[in-house]
Amino acid sequence: MHGFDPARMRQPDKSIVEVVKSQRLLILKLMLAIQIGLLSWLLYTAIGDGHFFLAHDDEVINYCAAKLYDETGSVRAEGCITEDVSPIGQMNWYGPGYYFVYGSLRTLFGDHSTLFIQLHFAFALLAVLLIYFLPGKSENKLLIANALVFTWQFTGYIFTWFPETLNLLMAILMILLVVGIKKAENHKYKNYLTFIFIGVVLTFALCRVTIIFWLAALIGLSTTKREVVKTTIIFGTGLLLTLVYMKYFTAPPYAGEMQKIGRLYKFDMIQFVLRTGWALLRNTWFLIINFSMPVYFLLGLMGLAAFQWWKSRDRLLMAALLVSLLLVAALMAYYSPDPWYFLKQSDALIPLLLMALMLSDTSLKIKYGIVMVAIMSFIFSFQKVMNTIHERREAYGWLEEHKSFQASLQQVPAFIDEEGPVTILWCYNEYAFGGVAEALLPFSTRHHKPILYTSNIVDPAEKSEVKFQRHHKIQVDYILSRLPIGWPELEEVHASGFYHLYKIIDNKK
Repeated sequence: MHGFDPARMRQPDKSIVEVVKSQRLLILKLMLAIQIGLLSWLLYTAIGDGHFFLAHDDEVINYCAAKLYDETGSVRAEGCITEDVSPIGQMNWYGPGYYFVYGSLRTLFGDHSTLFIQLHFAFALLAVLLIYFLPGKSENKLLIANALVFTWQFTGYIFTWFPETLNLLMAILMILLVVGIKKAENHKYKNYLTFIFIGVVLTFALCRVTIIFWLAALIGLSTTKREVVKTTIIFGTGLLLTLVYMKYFTAPPYAGEMQKIGRLYKFDMIQFVLRTGWALLRNTWFLIINFSMPVYFLLGLMGLAAFQWWKSRDRLLMAALLVSLLLVAALMAYYSPDPWYFLKQSDALIPLLLMALMLSDTSLKIKYGIVMVAIMSFIFSFQKVMNTIHERREAYGWLEEHKSFQASLQQVPAFIDEEGPVTILWCYNEYAFGGVAEALLPFSTRHHKPILYTSNIVDPAEKSEVKFQRHHKIQVDYILSRLPIGWPELEEVHASGFYHLYKIIDNKK
């Protein structure tokens, strides 16, 4: 007869543990399937009849860029403000990346109003699928996928022309490389993955320059002081290359507080540091006091990652923290504390932090707690998703009501004689549709050369001299005005009930 063993009484039966785990996995799979099913239903209700169109000024840039690249093969800016384009290539402040990606896909799949939405849904599904290729337990990968698909960053941007869903997909690809570098035991294989990672980051930075901060992950993954020095040099070199790239291959930034970066090029270091520090403190405070659950969710993940790193010193957590802290600091110092803008620019941090927390030794209770918070956040933001869909369906109604206006604009290339690229000065505020009216413009001439539209941000009630002020940074060939202009240096080449098109015959004025 065996004696009584208290230790055995304290240990749960292995079969019970396995049953409980299988039940957890089943629940996670069901939740993931339900959420993807819900998003599929939302997709069908949103674009099933094709009645979907742009509703925000910033969406217009990606839509028009894809159209311009598809029609001309050019990455020249589709539009600019006060004639500001890049010194090389006359590109906009985003650079050529999104032009190539969306323009190539438009060429491949054709031109229709819901193409971007279908692409974004496909990108989202692919991002979830790629999580499967992460190393480790199935439960951890299911936890990452579930937490991700319930976030605003995943659900909200699918139904827009913003490139955030593409950025999430790029983030997953970079995460796979980061984890691979950390797990690599063979030195040559690790160096091989590191080389690929650097190339991928530099390539993706052509779409969004802040992706360069992902190079900081290499510092967090370093195991020796020598590696820390080496990876810090790589990160610093990446930043330097990015600054050179922004100087010559992107237009001067218009949004947020990025104009301060110009002081770096002038070596005005004291003012650069002082203004950067002040903006960092002020904007961080404004970000925190602006109530936004998605913002708090992201900041909460960062705080939790910092706490878990302090406990475990996990290099994956350190890598995610360095990338997150540097990117958020850059956004606060040079961009905007408005939650709407902040969430767009920081979206790629969500899968990075989720990956680091779920693949580390974080307790199961905390991991499931993260998923539950993500679900609650989705519940509170669901109406926002529906509003996003509703706004763009209403925008399609607006488009249908103004088909004659769109058709009239499409006649513009017929009155352009130039065989090379053309620039047209206009004032989108003259039209009741605002910046979205740009999506109705033609972007290629009869000779398949790009048309660039430059504008001044002014009140439409201003005089023509203010609305159509020249800055002589680039050559402007035509003026597109809602009302007639009687300037002697202009020759009217076409007029309709919606606009007057003038050729500038004296470019010195």
